[in-house]
Amino acid sequence: MLSDRTTKALVGIGKAAQTGCRARKLHKILRTHRDLWLRAYANIYANRGALTEGVNDNTLDGFGEERVDALIAALRDGSYRPSPVRRTYILKDPRKPNGKKRPLGIPTGNDKLVQEVARMLLEEIYEPIFSDRSHGFRPKKSCHTALQQVVESWKGTKWICDVDIKGYFDNIDHATLLRLLEKRIDDPQFLTLIQQFLEAGYLEDWQFNATFSGTPQGGIISPILANVYLHELDEFMERRIEGFNKGRRRRANKAYHRLVNNISNRKKTLRTLQADDPKAVRLQAEIAQMSANMAELPSLDMHDEGFRRLHYVRYADDFLIGVVGTKEDAIRIMEEVKAFVEGDLKLTISEEKTKLGSFEDGTTFLGYGVKTRRMDKRLKCVVAEKADGTKVHATKKTVTSHIHLYVPEAKIRAYSQRKGYGTYDAGRTDIRWRGNMLFQSDYETVSQFNAELRGFANYYCLAPKYYLNRLEWVANISLFKTLARKHDVTWAKVVQRMKTQPGEYVLEYDLNGERRQLPVFKIKNRARWSPPWVDVITNVYRYVGTTELLDRLSARVCEYCGIEQGPFEVHHIRKMKDVQRGKATWERMMIARQRKTLVLCRPCHIDLHRGTLSDNRFAVHTSRMESRMR
Repeated sequence: MLSDRTTKALVGIGKAAQTGCRARKLHKILRTHRDLWLRAYANIYANRGALTEGVNDNTLDGFGEERVDALIAALRDGSYRPSPVRRTYILKDPRKPNGKKRPLGIPTGNDKLVQEVARMLLEEIYEPIFSDRSHGFRPKKSCHTALQQVVESWKGTKWICDVDIKGYFDNIDHATLLRLLEKRIDDPQFLTLIQQFLEAGYLEDWQFNATFSGTPQGGIISPILANVYLHELDEFMERRIEGFNKGRRRRANKAYHRLVNNISNRKKTLRTLQADDPKAVRLQAEIAQMSANMAELPSLDMHDEGFRRLHYVRYADDFLIGVVGTKEDAIRIMEEVKAFVEGDLKLTISEEKTKLGSFEDGTTFLGYGVKTRRMDKRLKCVVAEKADGTKVHATKKTVTSHIHLYVPEAKIRAYSQRKGYGTYDAGRTDIRWRGNMLFQSDYETVSQFNAELRGFANYYCLAPKYYLNRLEWVANISLFKTLARKHDVTWAKVVQRMKTQPGEYVLEYDLNGERRQLPVFKIKNRARWSPPWVDVITNVYRYVGTTELLDRLSARVCEYCGIEQGPFEVHHIRKMKDVQRGKATWERMMIARQRKTLVLCRPCHIDLHRGTLSDNRFAVHTSRMESRMR
């Protein structure tokens, strides 16, 4: 739990940013608020890379108050220097072992802690002022919020500009980034710390390489620094939107409203005639024809030259620009953005990947296909909501183009091939069983298939589910063939055994003598995305929470031997299955608690790593107490 003093300091720098003042004393906050470090550790200790070694064996394992005090002391006397990151490479496409790779840097454990504390301070400064059009690496924002913004506010967009920045994270200019940070931060010591992280370099094959551009590879602080850099682009686009937008709304479509008036006049005349009057029959036919013609026309002039709109959305370095106007307007805006990015931000635009086109032809953004389309039908929709909460419905035309999100078939085909389902476009005879699962239990096999398909389907929850129906069919047959291969039966028998009703399949298994069922995942059961609550007011209570681990650490008791004299450190394991077959007492303790951490006194922690920790906890406690009494 953060103290009132620390909470007040964090809220203060957030308010300073909102009022346009430069934040001060950040380095002082960093070196005088120990509880901020405990909170930083609680934020990152569960990360998958918590135990991954950097250039030395320093990881988050062994965290304790003495370690925090040593880091604070090094920051206070100026002796702290970030270590170079250990560079490794990961495949861009796992399907291509010899394909392109991207660099990944792994910092040391101490550097991760310092970066997390610095990130927390930067987040307090910049989150209140970041643009609502920026969605990457931000609290309560995601790819889905960016896509939803396009769906909700880009209606009627004619032109789409898809701009790609070449090697963004590797080419950020250090001098420019520090200059941008100085606009909001008045603390030379804190800025020097950020500069040290930027220039720490990396080790590749145990050879040191200096870094003259880019953010720390794999660093915790890198995402927010990248957002700070492109915040200048967000502000540039805000100014451009304000200058480009024109007109309050489109003018009325004269042809549409002429038909409205003609229909109204004929209805007035009909009220004065008998139903069997030949003139009434003729008027009714004319009204029907005019209504059909009116349904094909928009009520507004979609080519109104007095109405223009500019749209913009960004997720990290991926951003789209939408234009309601002429093609010349779109070309001019695109050139202005290129000039700003390459001039002011000193980045490079990829000419091959940057394109301008009609929104009807669509584009790809964050893995989704995005385009406008018109559906020749009427839709019942909510148009208002009464004070008592009841909704008012009306039938609307769909003449105006609407934003449509879809799943690109190339993405589905690549996913099917990557997971080993077989050829997506072929028949069932080309769907394969997965040999790497033959030694798993049936429960593990079904669970893995479910998890894979659920993750893919949940990401594409904004697109209609019919795009994924065939993928579900392919995955299910691959599952049945895998189970059939394992049990040496036909996959038709597996289907017969698992089928409960048309399209529904269940695996039955025993757990502690109890019969249970594991349903096979269905696309219709994917998650439904709903917009998160975005708190626009400074929430001073978000720092008063605590975590179970910090409570255990602050209890100052060794969870193994029970001794109450420190120092105390936290022992980590990567995952629970690392101790599932363990027989040592400390392993059984972690299994029973279902925890990947164990708070130990330093002697117990050292003995555990040496493999000399006794299984007799009482004997360990007694010897520790006797040694301290001497």
